[in-house]
Amino acid sequence: MSTTVEAHPVWETVCSVKQLTRSWRTLLARDGQDGDLSYGTENFQKGAEHRLNELHHQLADGTYMPGNLTEVHIPKQDGGERTLHIPPVRDRIVARSVLTAVTPFVDPHLGCASYAYRPGLGVADAVAELARLRDEGLPWVLRTDVDDCFPNVRGERALRKLFALVPDSRLNELLGQFIGRTTRTKTGRQVRPPGVPQGCPLSPLLSNIELLHLDQEIQDAGFAVVRYADDITVAAPSREDAWEAARVAAQAAEDVGMSTGADKTHVTSFEDGFTFLGEDFGPRYPVAADVARVEEPRRKILYVGLQGSRTSIRGGRILVETRHDQKVLDVPSSLVSRVVTFGSVGVSAGLRAFAMFNGVDLVFASRRGNYQGQAIAGNGRRRVDRLRAQLDAQGTPVARELARAVVQAKVLKQLVVLRRFGRRDHTENTQDSVHSMKQLLVMLPDASTVEEVMGIEGACAAAYFRAYGSLFPEGLQFTHRTRRPPLDVTNAAMSFLYTVLLGECVTALVAAGLEPCAGMFHADHGTRPSLALDLMEEFRPLIVDQVVLTVCRSRILLPHHGRAEESGPGVLLTRAGREKVLDAYERRMLQPTAGALADFSGTIRRHLYRQAQRLGATIWHGTPWTGLAWR
Repeated sequence: MSTTVEAHPVWETVCSVKQLTRSWRTLLARDGQDGDLSYGTENFQKGAEHRLNELHHQLADGTYMPGNLTEVHIPKQDGGERTLHIPPVRDRIVARSVLTAVTPFVDPHLGCASYAYRPGLGVADAVAELARLRDEGLPWVLRTDVDDCFPNVRGERALRKLFALVPDSRLNELLGQFIGRTTRTKTGRQVRPPGVPQGCPLSPLLSNIELLHLDQEIQDAGFAVVRYADDITVAAPSREDAWEAARVAAQAAEDVGMSTGADKTHVTSFEDGFTFLGEDFGPRYPVAADVARVEEPRRKILYVGLQGSRTSIRGGRILVETRHDQKVLDVPSSLVSRVVTFGSVGVSAGLRAFAMFNGVDLVFASRRGNYQGQAIAGNGRRRVDRLRAQLDAQGTPVARELARAVVQAKVLKQLVVLRRFGRRDHTENTQDSVHSMKQLLVMLPDASTVEEVMGIEGACAAAYFRAYGSLFPEGLQFTHRTRRPPLDVTNAAMSFLYTVLLGECVTALVAAGLEPCAGMFHADHGTRPSLALDLMEEFRPLIVDQVVLTVCRSRILLPHHGRAEESGPGVLLTRAGREKVLDAYERRMLQPTAGALADFSGTIRRHLYRQAQRLGATIWHGTPWTGLAWR
């Protein structure tokens, strides 16, 4: 992580009237949910436009000073009190503006264990993940929590961690002022409340930043954890393992100056039943709903890998026929958005003309699965100026910063894969790899050239695949990544799906007005789509690596789904193997997602196209690029 104090682009966002107005409207909508506005909100509303402009100028010229907090006591059902420290309305507007601006840079670092206070995630997602862990075969559960979480968050340390992710001295100074505010107690004394104020929009983010250490320590010990704010659940294979998870959690909490609640720490099982986030868990219910979370599009992708077959169009229907003219597929052409062929598959002139006229992409790959190229309909728009700008960006600081951001996004997702799927019997391999990758990430901000950045990426990849290969069931494990040719069924599945994904990246770039062959940090080489490889990097672990691991651990893909290549060393997927991994790949691409990017939701495939557009904004306008948060 860098310690530079150069201006970070989020500051302009924080100060903008547009962002402050948006934050005010959010506050107004939430405050008015019960039909009544608080006095402070109603008073601010009377001169909102003038007050927002005043806030903008004060932030811009450095004269803004936050006010003191108001202490509020709310009765609890058990007879106790919940103490909140509420900032003035103007300060809550500024805090929410900061929260919106920094979240895209911070949230991707928060991993996959935390479900509260994060865009696009919530109770339903946490419940679905715990149900998935139960169905994976983890019958025992640790239930615990962090005692008095917000009052025990060390605000200064959380700010240092935030500053490392979003280095801007003006932002750091502003946040320091937020942390240093005082409040008036019941007795009239003016004191600084402990921890971070429960009532400030930034406090949940700061607590998640501090508790990330706890999440990662539990995961690195080989446990599957689901945390919602201060409420922690760990799924384990045995009662003894669950109690060991309790020890790890307690030590991790102590590391950050907190403690787990002894009165709320206990071990139970799905068989005995328990309640988490208001949901009653048992041996079968609730159902792991995430398996059904797929948005079925009206138009789908047609994959053709039957060797010697011919694909054509007749009477408004796309046909696939064998070399002996036996019809094996007959679908309306209006339901096909893309045709992907593998190996010796013919495409008729009529289908080619139909595809070009109707914007249906034709993608060609070898029988082994290597990407060869594709035919994309021309749209008649001039791309010359954009192409010149893209070529001019090669070898510039823009390309170097983009390389850093993309590599960081990829490695963070690789770490999520290892932590999300690693279990107790994998820790010997995963802990060493995770440690090595974290050390390499620290070096990334100091990489002064694209070559140095890619050197770090390569070292991370080597460490990652050593551990990743050990996560597979017996018979499907591997020790290192093999390509050209892949030497086992697992590597064959990865290579096959990387090819499919690469074709989608090419299409997304063309749709965004970019030239796929002119890369920013993958060197141009012949007809290789270098920019598509740039775009693809963060999606490799997010899509392909997770899909392949899931189908193997679910025993959907088995060793017999690979066969030796006749022409030499290497393994190819069988027809059944290709069908199984393509089905899982499509389900992942059609999974609806929110919160991975600011102000954007849709399927993973839509996120791929959105990232291509954002890549264009970086190349043409220097707009900072951020990776997707894991969802």
